[in-house]
Parts: sequence; C-alpha cells; structure tokens
Amino acid sequence: MPAESSSAPESTDEPIASDGSSGAPQAAWLDATAFVLKTEGDACAPHIGDFIAGEQSLEIVLVEGDDEMCATVRTPQGTYVALPAAFDSSRQVELTVTEAGREKTELTLPGLADGEVIPADRMAEQTPAVARIDDHEIAVLTSGSSTCPPGSGTLTALSETEGSVRLHSHTDTICTRDLVPQITFVAARDIAADAVLTLEGHVDADGAPIVLTFVR
Repeated sequence: MPAESSSAPESTDEPIASDGSSGAPQAAWLDATAFVLKTEGDACAPHIGDFIAGEQSLEIVLVEGDDEMCATVRTPQGTYVALPAAFDSSRQVELTVTEAGREKTELTLPGLADGEVIPADRMAEQTPAVARIDDHEIAVLTSGSSTCPPGSGTLTALSETEGSVRLHSHTDTICTRDLVPQITFVAARDIAADAVLTLEGHVDADGAPIVLTFVR
C-alpha cells in the first residue's frame, strides 16, 4: 500500500455520495482489518496513487497504470485496502474515493461488531475472505500472480446458509511468480448474511478446505 501522503489532489468538485448505482464506487469489509473497494473501468486494474489517513477517515486516489494498453470495455475492478495502524474497525470509517478522471465519491463503512484496533506492528494477513457488495454480488479475496488474476467466479447455493464458490482463470499468459491480493466479483442471490461458503480448489496449510464467512 502506498505510504501516507501529506497533500490531497486539488479539486473544486464537491464529493458525491455513492449508492452503488451507475458504476459508482462501493466498499465492503473483507475482515476486521481490510476492505475491498469496487470501481468500474477499462480492462486494466487501477492503482492507489495517493492514500491519506485521517481520524477514522481515508482519502484514496486511484490512478491508471503508466504505458498500459487496456481494452476499452468497462469491467468491475477490485482494490484490496488494509486499514492503517490505530484505525478501529468497530467504528465506522469514512472514505473519499477519487477515480482517475472522475469526481470524488464519499462512502461509509459501518463499524463491525467484532471490529478491533489495528496495531502498529501487524501486517494484514491477506488470507482468503469474502465480502458482501450488495444483495446480488460478493467479492472473494485470494492471492496469486499479478499477471494471472481470476477472470470470474460462480456460486452454487446449497441452501440460504450454505454454498460453494469456484473461481475461473481466463488467461493463457505466462504467470509471474509474485504474490498479490486478487479480488473476484461473483454473482450471488438468496445467500444469507450468516452463510458458510466453501472455496473450491483452495486448501489451508493443513490441507483442509477453506471456508468463508461474512464479517459482521
């Protein structure tokens, strides 16, 4: 994550509140230490160009990559954001998001019942997690090569409180050996807030299936 900056981009535009419509940014908790920021843009994922932390508030400026050739089709993009030290996820966090070439948008992440104060000496684990974007979509966090992200995913609901998620790769490129957070958006209907989801094709360090639950 980029280091904290002391200056914000100059703008005379008033921030607008996001309701998730018309491709406006959305944010949702992945766990008590991190959240996913959903935006829409071309086929190239945005980067965090500026990251300004205040008192339970964050200003995030997204920028386009340099010299990237990107398809012009609009597609959802997920950015993993870890909370800075001393933030308290049991309290609401105010976000101001500026997309490349677009207006500022204001978002609010509600406080979590099981939230915590982020210590200064702990790095975000980036273990697989799931976030509820809205009633029809979830975001799944995994880790992998920066050049070979999952292309899509499917959710099979076994009941309102149980299901399985499978992620699909849509690339035939050579994958680099780096390890970065990857966000995959998956259509999800009729899944309860207390649902338990099995992440197919993924196991933990002991070889057991990875089970995902929504943080609340």
